[in-house]
Amino acid sequence: MWRFILLSFVFLGWGFYEMSGGAEYRPSANSIQMRATLDNQRPKPRPLRVNVIEIAQDGLLQPDTRVTRTVTSLHGLGLTMGQRVEVTLASAAEGDVSRPSAAVEPVEPDLAGPETPEITVPTVAVARSETPIGVAVPGDAVSSFAPVTETRRVAGTSVNLRTGPGTAFGAITSLARGTEVIVLRDPGNGWIKLRVAGTGRIGWMADRLLTVASE
Repeated sequence: MWRFILLSFVFLGWGFYEMSGGAEYRPSANSIQMRATLDNQRPKPRPLRVNVIEIAQDGLLQPDTRVTRTVTSLHGLGLTMGQRVEVTLASAAEGDVSRPSAAVEPVEPDLAGPETPEITVPTVAVARSETPIGVAVPGDAVSSFAPVTETRRVAGTSVNLRTGPGTAFGAITSLARGTEVIVLRDPGNGWIKLRVAGTGRIGWMADRLLTVASE
């Protein structure tokens, strides 16, 4: 029984090996093995030939200090703290290498900004009006624009003052003969909208039941 189980596992392992490709197995582009392989690959730094020139404290080049080295990073130069050097590519032309200046003064920004030109605004004289704005001017000019009020009197013994132009509208009150009223609107349909001079009530009354106040 144990032999059968062992042979079964061996057969399953051999079948999985053959189905996956056997000795010619190559991981696919999107497989985990391929991604792990790509992640482990790092670009190797290429050697670079540089010229190292030691600079004195006054900013001038010291004689016989030019050294050509092949390095992959600046750490390979073995520089000490405070040491001033000039590093250029060994393949660069001699005329392309600029000489360092002794000292460079920092340029302070102009916080004041550009000078603002002075602008002179001319003074304009304004003539004063003799009549203040908003003050009524007495005289014939005002009286000529005053609205004309038409006054009439009730001609009937007891005439109803209605809410609208017609007998279908309800009566507000009754006015006696001779009651003075002020005409508000005359649409020309036989009914006049008016206001009672004594009480201030507003309503409608038939035109034939009113007479001019001067009569």
